[in-house]
Amino acid sequence: MRLFDDDNYNERRGSGSNMTYIYMALIMSTVILGVTALVFWVNRSGSRSDGSGYAAAVAQREARETAGNTPNQNDSERVIESSKLTADQLDIWTLPDTGRESGSSANRNNGTVTNQTTGETVIDGSKDSDVDQSASATDDSTSGKTTTYDMAERENLKDTETDKEDEEKEEEEEEERETRIRVLHSDGTKEWVDISEDLARNKYDFDNLKYQKPVMKYYRDGKPASWFGVSIDASQGEIDFDKLKKAGCDFCMIKVGARGYSSGRIVMDENYKTNLKAAYEAGLDIGVYFCSQAVTKSEAREEADVLLDAIERYDITYPVVFVMKDVEDDMPRIDALDVKEKSDIARAFMKVVADSGYTPMIYGDMEWLMTMVDMERLEGYDVWYAQDADEPEYPYEFGMWEYEFGGSIKGISGDVRMSISFENYAGR
Repeated sequence: MRLFDDDNYNERRGSGSNMTYIYMALIMSTVILGVTALVFWVNRSGSRSDGSGYAAAVAQREARETAGNTPNQNDSERVIESSKLTADQLDIWTLPDTGRESGSSANRNNGTVTNQTTGETVIDGSKDSDVDQSASATDDSTSGKTTTYDMAERENLKDTETDKEDEEKEEEEEEERETRIRVLHSDGTKEWVDISEDLARNKYDFDNLKYQKPVMKYYRDGKPASWFGVSIDASQGEIDFDKLKKAGCDFCMIKVGARGYSSGRIVMDENYKTNLKAAYEAGLDIGVYFCSQAVTKSEAREEADVLLDAIERYDITYPVVFVMKDVEDDMPRIDALDVKEKSDIARAFMKVVADSGYTPMIYGDMEWLMTMVDMERLEGYDVWYAQDADEPEYPYEFGMWEYEFGGSIKGISGDVRMSISFENYAGR
């Protein structure tokens, strides 16, 4: 009895060995084919790449979409060809590069600004860490540049520009004051009036004025060069001229008379004779004035004759003054006169005074002298300028200035109008 069939056994063992070789060959062939396919696709991807990252991205996307299902070669070529883009077709490349990366927390924290295209650091935040926090940055969107300004510096620049504007404005006003002067009218309105080039300008240096109440003094070369006086009329009652003299008064301007602004009648001041006599006895120099409301030259000459007759027996060493002015809250006789008529009337009055050997003078404030009369027609006559101020503003020559309208001084009860004379009319 045979347990094994030796021939069959040997035949089966030889057949099994052959099958094992076949299986191993198939496995190795499969591996070789896989490696070959992988190398083939890598080489194909490298040959299609133009050096940019865009083609590689397309190949990766194809590999993901076709994993386990190898695409047809013609189909892949069509995908590559249809997906190629140029720089001109990518509009985003034309946007200005401000060098900012909005998503970068590190850049926001330390102030670093990076050009996202080149990777270059435009602003190094670590270098600006000690910069004043008042500094801020602005982007120039037209050039892609980043500029920096300092807020404090901008404020200083604004202040400098403001100061420059103020200086230019002051220079303009100063230049304007050389050719024009602003006049305040009695109704509150203001007017710029041209300064005549034909009239002599005063040459006083008002820095040399010293006000030692109640006396205003003017100095030349450190020495007194002025005389102090007051205006006097019947409204002040009885006056102690000796006390007035001791208080520093050098001269008195005494009212002699006036023409009624509505009636037209000439009325003499009640106390003019008493005041003339007492002032002379106290050793004060004397000037006089008359308040005119003449509407014709003949009336002006009449007023002058009356005044001269009244002072004939007195020693008048200071000017004889023509005073004409408007009346508040009423319409005076002279209201209908124009500038030329007023100027001619003043000239007629002062000519009579000058012909009699006295020093004629016209009184007025800025409004009257600059807008109510023509000073070119009155050239050559002295001026008694009236302005209650620290300095006179009248541009032309003047011999006396009434600088305070409501002062006080020993010897007179109540308010007193005070004047300074820049000329020694008495000649003493």
